[in-house]
Amino acid sequence: MAVVRIFYSAVDPSDSDTVRRIFVEDVRPAFESAGCEQIELLINMEPSAGGLLEGVVISRWPSIGAVEAALESRSVAESLVRVRQMLRLEPITRTFEVLE
Repeated sequence: MAVVRIFYSAVDPSDSDTVRRIFVEDVRPAFESAGCEQIELLINMEPSAGGLLEGVVISRWPSIGAVEAALESRSVAESLVRVRQMLRLEPITRTFEVLE
């Protein structure tokens, strides 16, 4: 059963370029090496009412077990440390089963 994991939060607009760079250089490679089939970063083009930029990371996995194993791996944990320091909203994470 394939699953999609959605991670939502927001950052200060001044951190936008740094978040993009960390995603490309650290997060995407770590997730892909841990079995992620596809991962994308979506950034709202306009700041929210609070002045923050909302972002969503959508990742596709072959199974919930693959997600759990990746999240326990050192490479994925380390890739998320710098990003989490910049988050200005408590992250919301949801995992969905893909119906085929």
